[in-house]
Amino acid sequence: MEFGHDHAFDRPQPFIVAIKGDPVLAGGLPRLELDLSKFHSGRWALQLDAAFARRSEPAVIVAEGVACLAVAWWAQLSPRSYLQNIGGALFMSPLNVRFVACFYLAGAAGLLASAIVRRAVDTRIYLAGFTAVTALLLTATVWYWSTYTDGGIPYPWVGSYVIEPVVGIGVIAALGLWRPAVPGRHRLSPVYEAQAAIFAVLGVVLAASPDTAVRMWPWALTAVLARTYAAIFLAFALGAALASRERRPQAVRPFALSSLVLVGATAVVSLVHHAKFDGGPSTDVWAVALVAGLAGLGAAVLVTLLPERA
Repeated sequence: MEFGHDHAFDRPQPFIVAIKGDPVLAGGLPRLELDLSKFHSGRWALQLDAAFARRSEPAVIVAEGVACLAVAWWAQLSPRSYLQNIGGALFMSPLNVRFVACFYLAGAAGLLASAIVRRAVDTRIYLAGFTAVTALLLTATVWYWSTYTDGGIPYPWVGSYVIEPVVGIGVIAALGLWRPAVPGRHRLSPVYEAQAAIFAVLGVVLAASPDTAVRMWPWALTAVLARTYAAIFLAFALGAALASRERRPQAVRPFALSSLVLVGATAVVSLVHHAKFDGGPSTDVWAVALVAGLAGLGAAVLVTLLPERA
């Protein structure tokens, strides 16, 4: 999240925003402890108003966990004059880092499953999703180029996301993987159709309206992360749509396993960081979706492990 300020030659100073009772992130820095004991009373917003609305020196807000969500909401709802001396905000959330790690674990699971298939066509769905996600992540990187290159150009990141989509499309074309091995719906098509619909809606909202996503997400999020997550959800939506029209179980297996690892790992991370969630309706929806996803995708993976019919 970025804010503007008029002090072009003043270096913004870090200002810690935390929740009352949280451990001290760094000693010696200005610190504001928000009182969220009566969240709906809005006292926490008045605390932020008092700290920043009339501040004369530029500052960078440093927040962690639920404090990130409070700061994001305050910034969205406050008059621009309240933000004129805020040079930016640094949201420190291990939950976001671990959610991204869930995606990489899911990708690794799908890659390993693809490496042991018997037929090239069995890699089709996973390969299509992999190509899509790398292309979308490259788009997000270019969109937020100044953010991603703030500490220098991340050449391995950018290089991989330039090369991998090209290689993916080339492999699909060279192996003739445009069509399914056995086209048609099957008994688990509803599971994949539901996954495709849910992930597509999440991906579109995150990409097209990140500010809305920030307000609705069950934990603290930034616009940059919103569009990064959009790439993940849209790629899995594509894979699920393809899986819903592929009758050969072995051709669905790498994607099904990748999806199950993503949902399972996300469930574990959500439990570990349950205190970081806002506790509102979005948290309840998130929990129900994870349980349903584990059940549906668990069944889908089991079906793909059944012996191949002659």
